[in-house]
Amino acid sequence: MHIPHLYIQRATSGSPRSGCGLTRTSRHENYTLSVRPPVYLNEVILLVISEFAWQKFIIFYDSEYDIRGIQDFLDKASQQGMDVALQKVENNINRMISTMFATMRLEEMNRYRDTLRRAILFLSPQTAKAFVSQVVDSNLVAFDCHWIFINEELSDGDVQELVRRSIGRLTIIRQTFPLSLNTTHRCFRGKHRISPSLCDPKDPYKNNMEITNLYIYDTVVLLANAFHKKLEDRKWHSMASLTCIRKSSKPWQGGHSMLDTIRKGGVNGMTGFLQFKENGGNPNVQFEILGTNYGEDLGRGIRKVSDLLLVNIRQLKIVSF
Repeated sequence: MHIPHLYIQRATSGSPRSGCGLTRTSRHENYTLSVRPPVYLNEVILLVISEFAWQKFIIFYDSEYDIRGIQDFLDKASQQGMDVALQKVENNINRMISTMFATMRLEEMNRYRDTLRRAILFLSPQTAKAFVSQVVDSNLVAFDCHWIFINEELSDGDVQELVRRSIGRLTIIRQTFPLSLNTTHRCFRGKHRISPSLCDPKDPYKNNMEITNLYIYDTVVLLANAFHKKLEDRKWHSMASLTCIRKSSKPWQGGHSMLDTIRKGGVNGMTGFLQFKENGGNPNVQFEILGTNYGEDLGRGIRKVSDLLLVNIRQLKIVSF
């Protein structure tokens, strides 16, 4: 029996999602809806790098990140003549840095320090905080460095901790969701009520929720609405209606009837308006860019620089503030 299912990609150990997620086959292609938008890290990082006019930088990634996820970015960077280095961050960061000091000659270490002036981190928040602390304590970076940390799953607490531990300039890119302009409607969207602890942007619990869990919340609401609509249909008065025969006279229609109901039952929930394109993907995604200025003050703050809005499937634009 072909049963529609909703796919929610979750990154392992908090590392950024790679582009190597759901593999569609002809057997399941028509029965899967992807709740989370596709991974746009290639497009996002290329746009930001172009805005900063970087030509030489290093990319750090951890063992949980599939580096194949940014292959498209690496290809385009190479075509544009950028000098890009890759380095995997080991689980034992202290030993990793100690080994570099023990094996590199002075000239090599100076060249490495120069490379570290521009860096992109594809790390989990925990690894990023530990790595930044070790690099700063080891005096490998100067106050004129500029690092970019990109991760969809990044809480406000993680942001503040990264800012506190870093020196120089720090740019953070994370996924964000539009808030309702009418504060009285934030807890009541569509026909369902959201818990006050989830809809209040100032609530610490809301700010610490993983993005994956927000999509799970909206998925449950979407399924509940779909089943409610089906139960209102008199044809669904018994389990005998749940047949896998694909005929127009049968309400289940091999699962396509339920799939269409889910696809058309858009929910305005925690992640904004949840909808699906013809290919079964959710097109709605928005990123925000947070940034600090150059400086050695470890107590400095961070402010929102701009938003990245998805214009179409392969294009992003920066909205500055």
